[in-house]
Amino acid sequence: MTEEIVENLDVEEVAEDVEVVEKVLRNPASSAGQWYIIQTYSGQEHKIKTAIEERIKILGLEEKIFEILIPEEDTMEIKNNKKIEKKRKLYPGYVFVKMVFSDDLWYIIKRIPGISKFMGRQSLPTPVVDSEMVKVLRQVGVKVQKYQIDFEVGDEIKIISGPFRGYTGPVKELIPEKGKLRTLLMIFGRETPAELDFDQVERLK
Repeated sequence: MTEEIVENLDVEEVAEDVEVVEKVLRNPASSAGQWYIIQTYSGQEHKIKTAIEERIKILGLEEKIFEILIPEEDTMEIKNNKKIEKKRKLYPGYVFVKMVFSDDLWYIIKRIPGISKFMGRQSLPTPVVDSEMVKVLRQVGVKVQKYQIDFEVGDEIKIISGPFRGYTGPVKELIPEKGKLRTLLMIFGRETPAELDFDQVERLK
């Protein structure tokens, strides 16, 4: 595995980083680390994460860089009556890194192709405020599946599964965070409210 990682890295870059890494490992800063935000070029988030992980293994930085996070959420897109599972980046173009900051470690990371800059005041990287980072961690820690749908309140729908299969009615309310909707069905001549999962219905054309 280590040999495969080495093959993926630029040999000259690794050699230069090795000259710097001894200073990083001698850094007496707290081992707890802090969260920093790296801005990347569009679509490069996962490539940057992999590149940092490679350098951690090759240069022995496990005690200086602790975690690399790309905040994402699971989404379910319902389009043309088909369910498509996707991952959506909560902060496109940004990678969160928990590390013990030093100028030398900063030098090693910012040389990775695809990185634009560290976020901070002026030219100095600034750690994320704890309260703000807690919000980010909660976003990725709570597994709430969100939905993107292609029908709206007022659309006529047909129920395709469950005890009300075959009935039709208008969409009265959408509850995307639960993946549900509310409708009114005409049953035995009376309007009957019903709450249904998105995948139990389809929009009438």
